[in-house]
Amino acid sequence: MKQRVLLIFSLFLSFLLVSGCGANSDSNKSDTKTYPVKTIQVKEENYPVSLEYQGITGESEVRKLSFKSSAKIAKIYVTKGQHVTKGEPLVDLDKTDLNYAMQAAQSQMNAAAAQYNKAVNGAQQEDINKAEIAVKNAQDNYNYYKDLYDKNVTLYNSSAISKQALDGSKLQLDSSEAALNSAQQTLQQLRDGSRDEDKEALLAQLNAATADYNSKMDLVQDASMVSDLDGYVVDVLCKEGELQPAGNPVILMRSDDQVITVGLSDKDVKKIKVGTKATITIDNQSVDGEISNIVQMADQQSGTFSTEIKLLNPIDNDQFYIGESVKVYIETGDQRSILIPISCILNDGEDYVYVIENGRAVRKNITLGDAHEDKVSVEGLKAGDKLVIEGMKNIKAGYQVSEK
Repeated sequence: MKQRVLLIFSLFLSFLLVSGCGANSDSNKSDTKTYPVKTIQVKEENYPVSLEYQGITGESEVRKLSFKSSAKIAKIYVTKGQHVTKGEPLVDLDKTDLNYAMQAAQSQMNAAAAQYNKAVNGAQQEDINKAEIAVKNAQDNYNYYKDLYDKNVTLYNSSAISKQALDGSKLQLDSSEAALNSAQQTLQQLRDGSRDEDKEALLAQLNAATADYNSKMDLVQDASMVSDLDGYVVDVLCKEGELQPAGNPVILMRSDDQVITVGLSDKDVKKIKVGTKATITIDNQSVDGEISNIVQMADQQSGTFSTEIKLLNPIDNDQFYIGESVKVYIETGDQRSILIPISCILNDGEDYVYVIENGRAVRKNITLGDAHEDKVSVEGLKAGDKLVIEGMKNIKAGYQVSEK
């Protein structure tokens, strides 16, 4: 009986030993298990960097067109919503009074030009001859009254005429002498020509008359309003026959330009300039554009800087709805960094990946940078690392792996 108990106890110990050995054997087998993974060797790459923003579709600024002068509306050539091309007529004013004013200004300019040219070129011989004849006549007239006065002095001294008669002859002599002096001065001026200060005064009068004429002519030309761009008539604010005051808008116009407006942060706005290229996604359609305007003052409410992007290849107007939200990608240049597939990144509160070193998985915490399509730039890896891109969910740090 005692031997039987000892035998059973020996068998039980053997069973425990065998069980223990089996467990250790399975554990060792688990530790040496190899997990298949797929890897790539990471490297630094150049890739374009862009700013990603939400934009709003808009249109070019509405312009208010007006006349410089007041007149009646003679003819309206366009209607609201009409597309016009550069140089196409829009509105005409009644030019009757404007033409009269221009003609009067032209006459004044011509007269001033004649006076100035006469002063510069000198008098013609015909004018000098006339002045010489006038001097001779004045001299003869003076000699006559001088002789008459001398005789009257003798008669007065002999009491043959009265003092009143003598004074009358003296008055005639003085008048004839003044006329002679004036004729002589006129002749001398014609012979010598105009003085420099006289020429300058006449030139100033000519310049003033010319400026007035040009102003009147400009008003006549301005009275025919034409489009200075290809675009659309937003509204017509006048009617034919109405008196249109100077400066009041008559036509509202906008160009064909299609623009996207985005609000850039103070950091990003410094990375771009007018002419910077951009890509806009509208209804799954990519359209090229470029920065056309940057407002230099931040919006008081949003704190962003309003920036306009002009579409380089405008889309059909029936597909371009004002106020629609679109994706905008603004190019800011190239950058060199390590790019890895987004799909291989894991997260347990921190972003990390697995790399292979000496046949085992090693965890690497990474910092994400700019995304580019299905890849993202990262910090925390170095060129040459073997990055696990498939099978990373089945492994942990320290696991032995084999590369497919």
